[in-house]
Amino acid sequence: MNSLTKEQEAVINHPIGKHAKILAVAGSGKTSTLVYRIKYLVADQQVNPSCIQVLMFNKLARKQFYERMNEADIPPSLQPKVDTFHSFAYSFVQNLMASGKLSGNWDFWIDDREEKARITLKRVISSLERAHVITVGSVDSDEAFQAIQLWKGSLIPPSRAGYKGNKYMPRIYDAYERERRNLHALTYDDFIPIIVAHLERSQELLQQYAGNLKHLIVDEYQDVNYGQQRLIELLAGNQADVMVVGDDDQTIYEWRGARPNYIIREFESVFNNKPIIKYTLSRSFRFGAVIAQCAYNSILFNTNRVQKSLVSQNINKPSNIFLFEQSPNQSSDTNKTLTDQVLTLVKNKGVHPSQIIVLCRMFAQLSGIESEFINRKIPYRVMGQKPFFERNEIKVLLGYVRLSICYRDSVTESIKTEFLNIANTPNRMLARRDLEQLMNAALLQKITLAQALKNFVESPASSLNMQQRERVLELMGALESANKRLTLYPEETTDVLLSQLISSIDYFSHFDSYYGKGEASFERKESILNFIEYAKEIGLPPSKFLTHVAKLDTTRGAPIDQQIVMTTVFRTKGLEYDYVIIPNCIEGYMPCLYGTDNRVFDELGKIREPDPSEAIENERRLFYVALTRAKEAVYIGTGTKRENSPSPKPSRFIDEIQYEPTIKIMTALQQAANGQDDAKLNLLSLINQFGGMKSLSQNLLSYYLVELGDQSLIGRAASVVSSSREIPFSYRFAYSSPQENNYSQAQSSLHTAWDEIEF
Repeated sequence: MNSLTKEQEAVINHPIGKHAKILAVAGSGKTSTLVYRIKYLVADQQVNPSCIQVLMFNKLARKQFYERMNEADIPPSLQPKVDTFHSFAYSFVQNLMASGKLSGNWDFWIDDREEKARITLKRVISSLERAHVITVGSVDSDEAFQAIQLWKGSLIPPSRAGYKGNKYMPRIYDAYERERRNLHALTYDDFIPIIVAHLERSQELLQQYAGNLKHLIVDEYQDVNYGQQRLIELLAGNQADVMVVGDDDQTIYEWRGARPNYIIREFESVFNNKPIIKYTLSRSFRFGAVIAQCAYNSILFNTNRVQKSLVSQNINKPSNIFLFEQSPNQSSDTNKTLTDQVLTLVKNKGVHPSQIIVLCRMFAQLSGIESEFINRKIPYRVMGQKPFFERNEIKVLLGYVRLSICYRDSVTESIKTEFLNIANTPNRMLARRDLEQLMNAALLQKITLAQALKNFVESPASSLNMQQRERVLELMGALESANKRLTLYPEETTDVLLSQLISSIDYFSHFDSYYGKGEASFERKESILNFIEYAKEIGLPPSKFLTHVAKLDTTRGAPIDQQIVMTTVFRTKGLEYDYVIIPNCIEGYMPCLYGTDNRVFDELGKIREPDPSEAIENERRLFYVALTRAKEAVYIGTGTKRENSPSPKPSRFIDEIQYEPTIKIMTALQQAANGQDDAKLNLLSLINQFGGMKSLSQNLLSYYLVELGDQSLIGRAASVVSSSREIPFSYRFAYSSPQENNYSQAQSSLHTAWDEIEF
């Protein structure tokens, strides 16, 4: 207990008979706090552990919680049940089946069998297309899958399902649900709607699961969706003390139904049957004062949040943020500089690659640094997406290049496969069955792709209508034009052909019409533009470039722990790394201001959820989470200028962290803490200069100077701050709505994998 802060001890000793809302900043030791809360209940208050239920969000957090309970010497016999929402729901559904309340033999599409749900959905969409219920190629299966998850998370059945932007989505939801039930299958998304429905109509079940419950503890409360919130309410009833822990500043999953307003204000109105005590865990054990203050400076720009400080528990803990900004007059690429930093960390400072993470808001943001890693032979892997050269939109584009090369060659099985993969991108509303028949006939007749398409258009027996004929003629024109260019300019670099093909097939318009003019379309177009830049840098003609791409291996055969991980911020909340790299931190990528509007809704208005946040506030939280993953340092780069495009604007968030004054004051603070000569005078001078920055001065006076224990320094600093005029904040650039761009053994093996890499 001696290592716990006063804030943590207050939570641990929270009085029985009252609800608690705990706002815990990043790295504030909330797991330890909750574990000692459990120990207080079962050891000091003699609460039966069977009367306690802990709900968490992922398996890793659950595993760590059990480990911490063991470390805290809580005997297994006194440890309460700790579940993820998924494991709790799975157990509940199994009990329903065992008791006959959910009849039949159900097939669980969960964990490694989850893909069956996606396969079934794709089959349903194809069936609806063949039946002319929906237009061919009008629905993205991933978008439909996410919509179904959101409807179920909001407890909205197909009969009440509404969707903004695509009239076919509710029909797909209805058809998918019919097929799923026909197959007697259940996914994780089905569990909570089933549980809530049973608890709402069965007092017997409610008594069984909640009747004995005296303490309900919910971690990561800022991430609950409507269905999970309703489950918490039912389990709590009028009896249980509810303790929720979370951080509204880390609500980054609104796209899957989470709402910060549950923890910001609705907790008090929903759980109003008992007094509520609010707590804050404001001290982070993860990082030092520089990262803490910069992150705090930024998140203060959000208006829909609970005010709370973020400070480092240890003044002397080293941490830093390094900015690499491209001057408008320079051609330097900050991705190269960031790559240099990674090499320095691993090869010169002995940092293990597993302690370095490259974070982005969207995967297109990674393309530049990925190409640098490839050029410098640095092993890496992209978690959650394929490498930039294997993304679907790139594979389609390269398919066009291959078909352009072999346009006048006899059709082979590989040409057939390539053609079927690209024929309906952009959407030409061509039936897959007709395309397969066309290619099979060409194989039998041993004719060229050019001749096969000509016959397809001109044959009186063709199944094409007028509009489809025009689309096929456009395809023929694009391939023929590209084929001629390859003949005339065989050594021309691939980027030129790629640009021509994009224009010929109007590729960018395809993304706008398919995904709408939002984030999904923007990211795919950015991915393509970045790929063209890569092709230009490589400087190979098409045939050689295709061979080059086919041989690319981002991992270079290195063991998985020696590969640098690149991924989005969404996949790292709750995790921590020594070093965080944020490349291409520019407007358009971070923030990406296309809104967080929830497209699904209840047509009858029975389910009313809190509104999503404004886009910029959601984006700022993502940046905040990215910064606060780091223990030692954050490296931020602002990318590079594309040829024939305006220079990218650095992200507004870089201005908002108020880098220079924060670095100066926090460095002087640490020097004063270490007793360096004249450090306190220097600190007072800086406070005099920047005392009008309220976020800095508030944390200095309330936390850091108090820790130093120099009353004279506190008094003098307070006097300076009180007499300082507030410094008005201004951005260096004008920002507006999104605009489209022109388009040991381990150490020994580490050395083996990295020794050949040169600076």
